[in-house]
Amino acid sequence: MKDTNKKTKTKLLLSFLENVPFDGWSWETLYFSAFDIGIIKSKKLSEIEKVNIRNIFNNNLVNIIQEFNVYLDNEMKESFKKSKSKNLRIPDKIKTQITLRLKAANKFKEAVRISLRMMALPKNSKIALNMLYKTCDIIWRDCGDKSTDFSFYTKRLILSGVYSSTLSYWLNESDFVNVEDFLQRRLNNVSNFGKIKTFKNVINKSNPLDTFFKILQRFNLSKYPYKSND
Repeated sequence: MKDTNKKTKTKLLLSFLENVPFDGWSWETLYFSAFDIGIIKSKKLSEIEKVNIRNIFNNNLVNIIQEFNVYLDNEMKESFKKSKSKNLRIPDKIKTQITLRLKAANKFKEAVRISLRMMALPKNSKIALNMLYKTCDIIWRDCGDKSTDFSFYTKRLILSGVYSSTLSYWLNESDFVNVEDFLQRRLNNVSNFGKIKTFKNVINKSNPLDTFFKILQRFNLSKYPYKSND
């Protein structure tokens, strides 16, 4: 089981996400999901079998959230490649990608809600921001962004606000047309982020992720209790 291939791991992840609304984000849910897809043959597991199943996700429940995030990023990327959106304006490319990501997550909305509560804990803040940064970076790179100056950070910071607010709205809205309208309004309001330009002194080009965290801290220190490696 230690040699579980990527396809089987993804199948287990998706089964787990489907079971989370009923059984919670727990190891017991993962064990049941492994039985559900046939990785194990009996619901009665030995301790060794339990350890082997947990090790598929590095024996860490937060790692399942990280794998879920990677899955959604990959689904977004693949769907965007097939969407024939190459000639769209940048705002429309961003809207398309966020929309595709939310549609990929729609089947697992309750799992997203539970995972967000877990990642809101202070001990998980660095991982949560890391995931947000990676998603925003993927979106911009797939828009063709090649910036290396301060705009590299402003673009990703602005997008993090747009994506996060849209995600929160999506969690409580069943009509996707309304979600798309909300997202469009957020994209229309990005000019409100001009004050980010005053934070140029925190740039660390050798560590863009650390710079991303530091600027977010300037906006709301209590919400992002991340400590850099300085």
